[in-house]
Amino acid sequence: MDELNGLSYACHYRNLDSAAMYAVRAYDMSEHYGDGRAEALNNMAFVHMAGMDYDVAKRLLDEVASCTDNQVELLVCDVQQMRLCQRMSRNREFYDYCERARMRMARINEERAGLSGRMHKRMIYAETEFHIVNSIYYYYVGLERRSAESLLNIDIDGEIQKDTVQYLSYLYNVGAGGIISDGQQKDIIQKEFESLLKCYLIAAQHGYTFFEANTLEAMAEHLVSDESRTQLLQDNSIAVNFVVPDSIDDNTVPEWMAVRALQLFSEYGDVYQIAGAHRTLASCFMERGDYNLALYHLEKALENTKIEQAPDLVASIREQLSVVYSAINDKPASDYNRNIYIELQEKTRQDRYLESRAGKLNKSALQLNIMIIAVATAILLLVFMLCLFYYLNRKRSRKLSMDSLLMPLREWQAANVKQTADLEDRIEKIHEEYTLGQIRVRNGERRSLENRAKVSLVCSIIPFIDRIINEVNQLSSRNEDSKRRSERYAYVAELAGKIEEYNDVLTHWIQLRRGHIDLHIESFPLQPLFDIVARSKTGFVMSGLQFTVGRTDAWVKADRVLTLFMINTLADNARKFTPSGGSVKVSAYEENDYVEISVEDTGRGMSAEQLDGIFDHKVYNGHGFGLMNCRGIMEKYRKISRIFSVCKLSAVSEEGHGSRFFFR
Repeated sequence: MDELNGLSYACHYRNLDSAAMYAVRAYDMSEHYGDGRAEALNNMAFVHMAGMDYDVAKRLLDEVASCTDNQVELLVCDVQQMRLCQRMSRNREFYDYCERARMRMARINEERAGLSGRMHKRMIYAETEFHIVNSIYYYYVGLERRSAESLLNIDIDGEIQKDTVQYLSYLYNVGAGGIISDGQQKDIIQKEFESLLKCYLIAAQHGYTFFEANTLEAMAEHLVSDESRTQLLQDNSIAVNFVVPDSIDDNTVPEWMAVRALQLFSEYGDVYQIAGAHRTLASCFMERGDYNLALYHLEKALENTKIEQAPDLVASIREQLSVVYSAINDKPASDYNRNIYIELQEKTRQDRYLESRAGKLNKSALQLNIMIIAVATAILLLVFMLCLFYYLNRKRSRKLSMDSLLMPLREWQAANVKQTADLEDRIEKIHEEYTLGQIRVRNGERRSLENRAKVSLVCSIIPFIDRIINEVNQLSSRNEDSKRRSERYAYVAELAGKIEEYNDVLTHWIQLRRGHIDLHIESFPLQPLFDIVARSKTGFVMSGLQFTVGRTDAWVKADRVLTLFMINTLADNARKFTPSGGSVKVSAYEENDYVEISVEDTGRGMSAEQLDGIFDHKVYNGHGFGLMNCRGIMEKYRKISRIFSVCKLSAVSEEGHGSRFFFR
């Protein structure tokens, strides 16, 4: 069994089918050997994790604890649970298993000298894998300094030299980037590339398909940009000749490496890495401007639904899809993928420490409740024994006085009251800590929502910048008549104005949240503002909409700039939610005490439930941010004077029949 398990481990990064076969054979003969059964389960779980059968892998790892008390195999199991949680972005569980593994490792090291030779090798694997998994986790959540620190805990000249697999894993993670920080950027990239080349040559020599493919993919990412490719291929020409055939042109080396990595991962059978290879290949095609091939490979990366279990990987693919669709001027698809990316980032990057702390407080409260029940049971048993003792003593000797018999019981009662009070104080303190932890989690979620709204607003500017770049390229590359060029200049000016409006929105919103915004009240006619709004007609025409701004003779008392902002916000929202062929109309109606400004569209409308929450502090697909500001402005009006008590922001809508937003 030990020999079969050793063969399975040796095949982990060479051939998954062989690794699975040896592990299953070991498991089948493990009825009376718990340590061997646990090792076989760990090996089987590794194979299923590579195939992204995460439910099966979790079940196998959970079984390990029930078949052995071998601390080394239990440590290996904890580390594999960490890798599984990292892949699935289960943050709180990752920290729990990490802490458990850290404590178990400390206990084993206290008696490390007593380990057998075989268990000593398994311990080297478990320790180095622990630091590598930690490094990968911190890298994906954006904590690059902690990622580097985790990897630097490994002594590269120490016991890791006895395990080729772990040595290759170390070289790959160093070369993948983010670990080396000393020196200029050029020198750092060179050192990373050298580490990858070393990893590739060893992996190719010993048949480690997984690391051969991984290093090819990482080198392709290093060589994507023209500047890095020229320098790295020149400085490492001799070593690169062992990797890339002579027939491959320097400009296509990254694509060849990415295609070769994809072939190797497909042969190896790692679903997660296959999707990552498609993503890298798409990056190569994006760099040379072939967006159709890039789009094809990104869609292939999402083809296997199993990768939905890995939110970090899906988020990176969706981010690239957003960029590709933006480059080919497909804004709806770009926005759709960017919103999915932002949602996944929000889901996977919450406050992990507070989540873990809240879970530990829950466990502490449960343990304390069990202790209280045990103490209460002991007290009842003690009372029963004392009563029985009292009864027997009274039966033996009627001469003892009642006071002398009750005195010990009274003393015990007093001590019991004191102990109960201490326990209640302790329970109250733990409940307070738990409540504070929940409050911190909620505050973190609220801050995360606000930051997400700001990021969403900033991301909304990107399509305008892309359009400006496109128009400038057209002006510089085409020889068009003066009328057409004037139209393009006007459109660029309109887009620049839109960007300034979004910047003003962000500034006003931040001021409003801090309570610093001031209203500059004056009397002015509405028609000049309507004329400014009418000049935004080009954006509506490009969306295939009819845009009408009515005439008005009305004068109002309000803040001129914020009034223009509110009209633009409602009109822009109407444009975004009205399909091509529809219409948007801006108009004003005078009443005795107020003027009502209305934006009416023929879009898809809203249900009653959506309409009820449209002005809440929420962001719907990135378009609720302006409405939050409009609501805040209305509330500011009503606070400064009674004459603004008529101010109101509202909407009427019917699903499938458009909407009308208006304010007074």
